[in-house]
Amino acid sequence: MSRSSSAKPSKRAAQKAETRKRLVDVAIEVFSESDYEQVAVADIAARADVAHGLLFHYFGNKRGIYLEAVRTTADQLNAAFVFRPGSTPRELVRTALRQHLEYLREHRGLALRLVLGGRGADPQAWEVYEAARWTALAAFAAVMGLDRDNPALRMVGRAAVSALDESTVQWLDNTDAFDVDHMVRWMESLIVACIQTAHVLDPGIDLDGAVALLE
Repeated sequence: MSRSSSAKPSKRAAQKAETRKRLVDVAIEVFSESDYEQVAVADIAARADVAHGLLFHYFGNKRGIYLEAVRTTADQLNAAFVFRPGSTPRELVRTALRQHLEYLREHRGLALRLVLGGRGADPQAWEVYEAARWTALAAFAAVMGLDRDNPALRMVGRAAVSALDESTVQWLDNTDAFDVDHMVRWMESLIVACIQTAHVLDPGIDLDGAVALLE
């Protein structure tokens, strides 16, 4: 009897988790398709085939599920920059850039409205994605053997990310112009060039080893 009673809560918890995930997945789709102001909570609930009240139960209001969608996509984007052992730094960086571009291409609306929409689009959402950018930069620095806290490297790293973001926006407007492999190789070259400029800000910094890993 105790075994039966202990199984029921687990099943209910799994159902709740599945419902919550379905709501977030649908919210990502809906907010990718339309501006925040144009989205109604009822639209999300209906597409997820979930009772209207459950959305409020899990997320409080539209703003709550919107920010959860933002946090979820930031986590999905950062998954590309979770580097695992067994590959060279160059292979890791290329794989991460390819996964990043492919994710944004598959979620073009999301990319243009949320991820790459600019600081003014939604400051709170921007903060979430900005934190994700710094997490990715820290992972990249670790792979390259660079000091993540060096002011010069932080400056050029963030500048490189801005350049990559803007170029991705341009690419998403016409993905036929360059295929993913060409974009990855170009982005890799851009990263190397940016790293090398850190010498201007910090002449004593040793970058030769890091640059050699990508050349």
